[in-house]
Amino acid sequence: MSSRTRLFTLLAAGVCLALPDAGAQEISEREAVRLFLSQSAQSRELRAGVAAVEADSRGWSLWPNPSASFSREGAGVNEFWQMEQRLAVNGRLGLMRQAGKAAVGAAGAQSSFALWQLVSDLRMAFYEVLTAQEREAVLRSNLTKIQEVLRVLAEREKQGEGSTYDRLRVEREQAELETDVVSAQVATGQARGRLASLLPVKTEPPALTVSGRIESAVETPPLADLLSRALQARGDYKAEQRQFEQFQLQQRASERLRIPEPSVTAGVKRGEVVGGMATGAYVAVSIPIPVFNQGKTEVARWKAESERVQARQQIVEQKILAEIKAAYATLEMRRRASQEYRRGLDTQSAQLDRIAQAAYQEGELSILSLLDAQRVTFQSKLRRLELTAAAKLAEIELERAVGEPALNKEVMP
Repeated sequence: MSSRTRLFTLLAAGVCLALPDAGAQEISEREAVRLFLSQSAQSRELRAGVAAVEADSRGWSLWPNPSASFSREGAGVNEFWQMEQRLAVNGRLGLMRQAGKAAVGAAGAQSSFALWQLVSDLRMAFYEVLTAQEREAVLRSNLTKIQEVLRVLAEREKQGEGSTYDRLRVEREQAELETDVVSAQVATGQARGRLASLLPVKTEPPALTVSGRIESAVETPPLADLLSRALQARGDYKAEQRQFEQFQLQQRASERLRIPEPSVTAGVKRGEVVGGMATGAYVAVSIPIPVFNQGKTEVARWKAESERVQARQQIVEQKILAEIKAAYATLEMRRRASQEYRRGLDTQSAQLDRIAQAAYQEGELSILSLLDAQRVTFQSKLRRLELTAAAKLAEIELERAVGEPALNKEVMP
């Protein structure tokens, strides 16, 4: 098999892997987020986790079940039917009901934080696909330009005015670009696969294309505003706050254990008496004496848990502040690098192409110089795309650290 045949075989394989089929599914960033939130297994799993905590916490404030008993004595006929109920009157269950709501709030906040992390991963994957698509488009555009140069050279050679060397050199450049296109197609296919893994199961990677703009004209809010918003929006921070509230309530509920809760027993007794059988009702009240267990162990436990969660809250706060400051600095540097590189690039590239093309046609430049000028322009476009994409990913990382779409509010459906 010749090298040319192997090249076209690779090209065909790349097309099969990366290009969408006739039923291509094109989605925007907002649509991808909507699909993930509404249909993904990850979001369902997180919602189910919160529902499980809610169902479990309902049992914390339930009254104890009553008990029923029947007994019969054989010496003389004595039968007893009775019901017993412990009265939850010390206020403990009310505090546990509030603690249960706080526990559900903590689980919901933690679930929201985990969901936002997954949404951020999804957005990163989305822009990886978009960047790969645009990189492939740049490569194809340059390949088209090289093919046009090759066509002109081939016509000139037929007319006896062209150079065989020039044609062969451009054919070599074309082969290299075709190989780059294959590699770009493979990279696009892999990026589509990563994005499809976060979307509903029915999404097929080869049929998935994305639409949107990598460039962002959104101004970055002041750092102080982002720090303040993060402490209000971050689910992990709110979860620690709700857990502290939960443990405080459970501590107060444990303190109520020193207040005894009476049990009331009521029943009917039927017994043998002179002249027949007699039936009568009775009522009894019993009160436990809190001598050995006054709830001190439980109080100490929840007090220690409160201290732990306070420490964790401080740790999370420090982490949030550090993450936002680092992400903010990264975004500023990447945006600055992208803007400085882009400034004047389009004009310079177009001018360089015109000069090189005219000089080659007049015989002032060799084919190598022309190809070099086109390669510089082509590489500049790829570099600009790379810097723009890096700035976009830095935006997403900053919003991940803030805990909400602080720069792109239209992302959430």
